[in-house]
Amino acid sequence: MPDLDWQGRHTLNTATATAVTSALAASSLTYATSVHPVWDMAIAAGGAVGAAVDGARRGRLGGTLAYRAGLWLAAGGWSSWAAAGGPPWSLPTLAALAGAALAGRLSWNGVGRYESAEKLRRRKAAEVAEQAERQERHDAWGAQWKDRLARIAKLEGCKIVAIQPWAANTGYTVETDLPGGATWGQLKRFEDALGSDLRLDEGCGVEVTGGRRKGTAIIRVSTVNVMQQDLPFPLDLSPTSIDDEFAIGLHRDGTPALGSLAFICGLGIGDTGSGKTNTLNVINAQLVRTVDALVWHIDTTGAGLSLPWLTSWAIDGTHARPVIDWSAHTLDETRAMLTMAIQIIEMRKRRYQQLMRKANDTKLPARTDVPEIIIVVDETADLPGNIKQQIETVMNTGRAVRVRIKVSSLRATSDSIPVPVKKRAKWRWGMYVTDPEELSYLFSGFQQVDPADAPWPGCGFNAYGTTKPRPFKAFVLDPDRMDQIAAAVSPRRPVLDEISRSVPYGRYYESRWARVLPALYEGETLHPATRPYTDVPVVPVPTATAPGVAVRTNPATGATPGGPGAGIKPGSPEWSRLFPTRTTTPVAPKDAEGDGAGKGLRLVVDNTGQTPPQEPKGSAEQEPPAAEPTAEAAPAAEQQPASSSAPMPSAQDAAMRLLLDAGPDGTGPSRMEADLKSLGYRTHRTTISGWLRVWAAAAEVRQMGTGTQAYYVHRSYATNQQGGN
Repeated sequence: MPDLDWQGRHTLNTATATAVTSALAASSLTYATSVHPVWDMAIAAGGAVGAAVDGARRGRLGGTLAYRAGLWLAAGGWSSWAAAGGPPWSLPTLAALAGAALAGRLSWNGVGRYESAEKLRRRKAAEVAEQAERQERHDAWGAQWKDRLARIAKLEGCKIVAIQPWAANTGYTVETDLPGGATWGQLKRFEDALGSDLRLDEGCGVEVTGGRRKGTAIIRVSTVNVMQQDLPFPLDLSPTSIDDEFAIGLHRDGTPALGSLAFICGLGIGDTGSGKTNTLNVINAQLVRTVDALVWHIDTTGAGLSLPWLTSWAIDGTHARPVIDWSAHTLDETRAMLTMAIQIIEMRKRRYQQLMRKANDTKLPARTDVPEIIIVVDETADLPGNIKQQIETVMNTGRAVRVRIKVSSLRATSDSIPVPVKKRAKWRWGMYVTDPEELSYLFSGFQQVDPADAPWPGCGFNAYGTTKPRPFKAFVLDPDRMDQIAAAVSPRRPVLDEISRSVPYGRYYESRWARVLPALYEGETLHPATRPYTDVPVVPVPTATAPGVAVRTNPATGATPGGPGAGIKPGSPEWSRLFPTRTTTPVAPKDAEGDGAGKGLRLVVDNTGQTPPQEPKGSAEQEPPAAEPTAEAAPAAEQQPASSSAPMPSAQDAAMRLLLDAGPDGTGPSRMEADLKSLGYRTHRTTISGWLRVWAAAAEVRQMGTGTQAYYVHRSYATNQQGGN
């Protein structure tokens, strides 16, 4: 049996039939039970009152209410007449009922049309009255602004085209036509004076920009201090594309402060406590929402940029994949990352020509299988010059193949942000700074930016593309929200394409997390979710300067900054003094672990021109015994200069060389193991630890600190150091 539809449509025809049958049933019941017919009229009067009340609540016109009440009374009158005069189903009474029903059905359409027309007429009249009132207010408001511009800015004859309140009711926009020859730049100089004349509250202000054509100006007046309010990061985490612009906050008028890194580079600054890190996290959040862009981080000051986005994966295991694809927390890791980025740029230009031709574009389309690479760099001031050169190379060459960089710094000065880096950044934002000159350096080419327009943490100025720097308030992003975002977007994060992985430095890419995570979370247990990324053979990144990057050499010592072999040049006086030819130390005593037992641990490079014995292939723990020194050996070495083409030193010699290169900062066995392996040695950490113990006993090196914090410094640098054994 089909279900009854109690919500079926009620048409005029069904309404007429219902009214007829109801009146006939009521009069028949009254006639059959000998009830006085006046009760039918009383019931109809109650229905008329109810219909009037319901119609009034629904906004019916008075004429319609009277008409509906009349229908009820007509039905009640017929029912009383039919019950009093005889059986209601007699022919005369039924004919009267049919005629009344037909008249009601036909008149209803006319009443409906009348009501619609009357409502339309009244609505138009109200709109005309409202428009007239609005125009009157506009004229008065416009007259005030016309007088204000003439009085404050000395611009006579301005025409106020429109005054539009903002949707958020936090201010309004004034569009004006300027008198002949005047420019909006002339008016912009009076922003503070206009705000003072309007008696705006602290945090509110006047902002003047150019209009849609020359000779016009847009004046934005904020009457509510949006900049002081906290703006939570939007809840929308739907997938986006790197080609989409994204918001990092709101301007004073409630419009989004936009940015993009699809084809341009970015630059941001902010003093300590200004909200720079929060703004960087907002940018990270918008980048990880994309399905066609990878995010790489460079932060050599502790990886504070990456840790909030990695902890929920690395420690809590709330999702299976990291949302940040690579994080460089050391200079060596940074060089490897940037070198690989440069190689990817070169490789993509060659290998993706057909893809660009298919898209009929000279730029590579970003896709899930060929994602853009965004490198976010935090704090460039302490980066060495060769890394800054690599950053410039990526900014100069990576646009067409989708490798872009976002740089940030505490200060906007030429030593922190090189001029070429600033010029390549077409999207710039600056948070609160105490020195206005830094904002002038960041936004050079525009009128002076006043820090007083963005005086609260999280406030700044945003200049994207061709837009002028405008005050904005960044969204607030707390750690809990970052964890939620990371868990939500992790499943849809893209992976690096195979062509980009195939570059020479791609061999360091696969084990990036196996190198980085243990260092970032030292002493903590990584979640099993990280095992697919950490249970891989570790390939240490090179410790020397990246190939192809020019570095300056010290002409006095031949030293180059960074990496093994960088401290002393063979053939220099320092080399001969610190590495006398064929000098050895006493044979190491046998210790509890057996390290160093029976070994003559040489501390110097053999510069006699003979090829030194190599480590046996079968065991990296074995070192060949050194020749016993002769009485003539040492003096001869002091008189004979070392050869500039000295053979490759032994692993022991290279380890001592690393200690010398480390200088007063020293180094430890784990780092020495990685450096030696990058140079081609297979020596294990336990062997290096044995050498260090023997050298410390012989006072060649000094141990600084204890336990896991221990490191070693060569005796030539440890004169003024304290501690050690």
